[in-house]
Parts: sequence; structure tokens; C-alpha cells
Amino acid sequence: MKYFLLAITFVFCSLQITAQSNPQTQTASLKIINFKKLQEFLPVKAPEGFTRQKPKGQTMSSSGISTSNASVEFTAQKKIKELQTMDDGKKDSVDVDVTWTTTIEIADYAGMGEGMSASLQMIAGMEFENETESGHEKSVTFKNYKGIEKISSGENSCSCSIQLVIGNRFLVNANGNGFADVLMLQSLLSTMDLKKLEETK
Repeated sequence: MKYFLLAITFVFCSLQITAQSNPQTQTASLKIINFKKLQEFLPVKAPEGFTRQKPKGQTMSSSGISTSNASVEFTAQKKIKELQTMDDGKKDSVDVDVTWTTTIEIADYAGMGEGMSASLQMIAGMEFENETESGHEKSVTFKNYKGIEKISSGENSCSCSIQLVIGNRFLVNANGNGFADVLMLQSLLSTMDLKKLEETK
């Protein structure tokens, strides 16, 4: 899987170089959506036990390339059992205070030309699955949108993510840190009007 992702990165970079060197491609780029508009599509209600933080975002342009993104974070204070080495050298399970975070981000890449659009199409068209002892990574479909789901669960750390391609211009990223429950991410994504986002110009 490591080499697979490297191959995707190489193709993406090649497409970006081609797009930046072709003025006609840049001219054909769509106008990006301002981050304040993107923020309207972010989840409003926090998951149970979480607190919604202030949304963030930015819209920027440089050398004919434009990007825009908006995000919101939800946090929760938790106590977990963690195996630690005591002073006597023995290992014991102790309570540890941790912060779980869930972040939802919307990125508009329409201002980066046909290279990025082709890269998003490639992500949406992938069909794969890779499973290890610590988790999995696979292609998924959520509400008719293609993307990638990842789960990683170690001895003292867990994470999960869902990345969806919307209309070959938007990337919606849902990330969880501290837990490996993609159902929570799906619940947040379900509150978003992804169809309306896709139709936004």
C-alpha cells in the first residue's frame, strides 16, 4: 500500500505540472467557492459528548492557482486505559486523560485546473482494499460518492478517516483522532448536504 500511495502522489504531481504549464487549462478552471460559503455546509451539531469549536477557513490565490477550504473541529475529554511501565519495572493498566478530536474539512480545488480534476477522478475511480493487524484502508461509497476509508488501531493510539470526492472539485475529509469508529464520522457526514455542495458553483 505504501508504494501504491507513492504512485498516486507521483501521478498527481505530474498532472499538476502539466496543468500549470498549460495556460488554456488554467483559463478553463472554475471560480472557487469562498471559504465562508463552504462553512455553511459544515456539520452544526456536535456528536454526543463532544464540543463544537469555532469553524476555520481560508481562500487564497497565487500564480494563477486558487484554493479554498473550511473546517470545523469537535473535541471531547476522555479517560482511557493505557499500559504503562511502573517504577518497579512491571507493566500496569492506568487511567489516562486524553482528548478525542473529530475534524470535518471541505476543500475546493476547482482553481487548480484540469490536473487536480483528473487526480480527483482517479481517487473516485479506485477500487482496492488493504487490511493489516493494525487496521485497514479501502475504497468506499457513501451516499453515492466515492472515496477512501482508513482505520488504524495501535496499542495506545487509534485514528480513522473518510475522504470523499464530490463533483470532481471538492474533497470532504472526516478525520477522527483517539478513536477508530468510522460510524461516528459517517453520522457527521450524514448531516451535510453533499448534493447541494456538489451543485454549488
